[in-house]
Amino acid sequence: MHIGRDVLLPNDVYVDEEYCWLISIGDSTAFGGECMILAHDAGPEMALGAIRVGTVVVHQSCHVGVRTIILPGVEIGPRTVIAANSVVSRSLPPDTVCQGRPARPFSTLAQYLETHRRRIEAGRTYEYSAYSIQFLTPERRAALVSAALAGDVYIVGGRSAELQGIVGSERTPLETYVPTPPIAAESRRARR
Repeated sequence: MHIGRDVLLPNDVYVDEEYCWLISIGDSTAFGGECMILAHDAGPEMALGAIRVGTVVVHQSCHVGVRTIILPGVEIGPRTVIAANSVVSRSLPPDTVCQGRPARPFSTLAQYLETHRRRIEAGRTYEYSAYSIQFLTPERRAALVSAALAGDVYIVGGRSAELQGIVGSERTPLETYVPTPPIAAESRRARR
């Protein structure tokens, strides 16, 4: 299995243990909790006596929402955002925002980010350093709840704080040497 640098892979993400060597996750990719990454499908085994296996390639800078299931034989393009509870059963193009069962693009990444930029500029924002869960006082929580009842609220500066080492999530180190993904080597052997 190849896992790049700066990857957020929570402990409760299920990675197909039997065929993990078919999985590649690019740099700066983040997974929400309780996702599943499967490189095999045992569905045809009872009727056909065969298990389907396939590579899973998640390119760099993707965001995979909570409880998303990624099935074998898919490639998720760079900078793709996948909404929570989606099922990725086919490859997804780069620079898109996808959702559903099966997951399909519903927006370009540029459109999605522009929508949120406008909302951030027009809406209520709170600094991560004061409103993140580890810094949240009862008074700040009440202010945040009150604002959220009136509409969308954004907490800004969290990733900047991570990169500065002020706070953070468990990610793979930025300075780690990353070897060539094993999928490329396996593909070359199979072609011989």
